[in-house]
Amino acid sequence: PQLSGYRDYLLNEPHLQAALSLKECISNPDAALTRGILEPLASLKRVGKLENLNCVILVDALCEAEYHRPDHGDTITTFLAKHMVNFPSWLKVVATVRTQLQEITKQLPYTRINLDNNSNENIQKDILGYVNFRLQNSPSIQTNITSTTSGKSESGSVTQHKFSQHLLNLSQGSFLFVKLTLDLLERGHLVAKSSGYKVLPVTLAQIYSLHFNLRFPTVRSFEKVTHILSVCLSALYPLTLLEIYYSVNALLVDNFLPWQEFFQRFKLLSGFLVKRL
Repeated sequence: PQLSGYRDYLLNEPHLQAALSLKECISNPDAALTRGILEPLASLKRVGKLENLNCVILVDALCEAEYHRPDHGDTITTFLAKHMVNFPSWLKVVATVRTQLQEITKQLPYTRINLDNNSNENIQKDILGYVNFRLQNSPSIQTNITSTTSGKSESGSVTQHKFSQHLLNLSQGSFLFVKLTLDLLERGHLVAKSSGYKVLPVTLAQIYSLHFNLRFPTVRSFEKVTHILSVCLSALYPLTLLEIYYSVNALLVDNFLPWQEFFQRFKLLSGFLVKRL
């Protein structure tokens, strides 16, 4: 790990571990950030216990916090704005926000990069680079996109070039769309043999629908996990397995779901829900 010095420092300072506990981060986030992260990092940097490198903190979807804006206190955006003056120059923040809600970031003194411009040459190069990497390292994807024209098979390089360009156009700059589409091809859930690649999804919604239809082919099979999904999607913070279990049973008025049955249903969502260790 790049910050092994910081890790060792935390292990030797129990009071800092306490300052960074979930309870303290909720009750006093300002102190947790300053005393638990910024001050120790600055101190370690001064004494040469951190390598000479730039570090990045990634904050995804600043706009999500706006949907649950508190009556008092900070959102993530105002919290970052308040503490930016204390960030050392070698500790950068990379934050994302949806275009329609970018107004909330006005107070942040960050350099702005717009990824909505599909004609941006750098975005196109990055996506093509990713697609070509996946193609070159996955024989199953190569097999599932091999097309024929007039009964003749095209060469691998021609096919891969055509497919890469087609997927680039479909993606409209979305790496998530590209990744999920390639994942489906790699697992054999999609086979794009025709030269027009008409079988490929064209939106993220279609990809998610396909995933769920593959996992839950009937309404009855989907009903088994409906309550679990409802609880997880409505929660404002990640729940433990036990919290999900009790919440699901709170929704069941006429019957009680035994733990073993709940756990079996939860496992059906493997890949959709990530279990925190």
